[in-house]
Amino acid sequence: MADTAIRTALSLQPDLPEVHLAYALHFYSAYRDYDRARVQLAIARRGLPNDVKAIWLAALIDRRQGNFEKAIWEFNEAITRDPANRASIVELAITLVCVRQLDAAGQAFNRAISLAPDQPELQVQKALYVTFWKTGNNTAIKSAIAAFSASMPNDRDVLCYRLVCALQDRDWQLAKERLEKMKSGHDNGFFSYATHLIPVSSYSILLARLQGEPYVANASFAETREELNQAVQMSPEDAKLLSNLAVVDALLGRKQDAIDEAKHAIEMRPTSKDALAGPGIVANLALVYAWTNELDLAFETLRPLSTNGVRCLLRSIES
Repeated sequence: MADTAIRTALSLQPDLPEVHLAYALHFYSAYRDYDRARVQLAIARRGLPNDVKAIWLAALIDRRQGNFEKAIWEFNEAITRDPANRASIVELAITLVCVRQLDAAGQAFNRAISLAPDQPELQVQKALYVTFWKTGNNTAIKSAIAAFSASMPNDRDVLCYRLVCALQDRDWQLAKERLEKMKSGHDNGFFSYATHLIPVSSYSILLARLQGEPYVANASFAETREELNQAVQMSPEDAKLLSNLAVVDALLGRKQDAIDEAKHAIEMRPTSKDALAGPGIVANLALVYAWTNELDLAFETLRPLSTNGVRCLLRSIES
């Protein structure tokens, strides 16, 4: 439908820069074709030289292609032209986290928070991506969640953040209680490194393994795995979804399936083509190796991520 809409718009006004900007965004979002997106963006920017959306999209493309410093400059340029644009400020903060400029990221989050004091999730994101990543201490996350939950105690993001804190603290009973409160549905992207919305019941499998329980025939676990597998079959181009299935299969003792799936996910979306999401997919292969007792391979897989300066294993605002 989007293809049709773009073709129709081009036939009506082929020189309209806004159409080419939309076309660039379409290549970026729908096809992950960053080179063709750049071509359309260049056409759009000739007619929209100071357009904030065009600058913002250029930053997104540069970040995906590993040009993090250029992306930081572009996000700052977009913010200069539209100082109240919270989305650009948050994206700047996340990009700064990617290159471990955590103090600068904290300042960016503070600016976003000042623009939206009624959105406590920004405080949680700052505590997670800045304080926790710097110190490994989740006390700031818990404090931010407390403020968040006071206004929205049953918000799904609140419940998921609280579950993650319980897992970090190795408080298995509390994690189980919080998981039961979430009941069903999908999480908000903290199950694995290649973040993706997956069935909340996947955490039950993880919790069992974290407590040292070996995988045994379990109908609910099998149902969770099949639900995720069906999602993969419906979206065969989704590398992150396949990567999450690999992690679940590793937890379930399906060693070769998990390794094959994790490797195929990397082939579908390598870091060389996506510097933002790619490292998380690679890290998931290491996670698969770790859960299947291939520790040497796990460390070998992680080594390039720790030496090439790419540290994008975070929950991005965009998929």
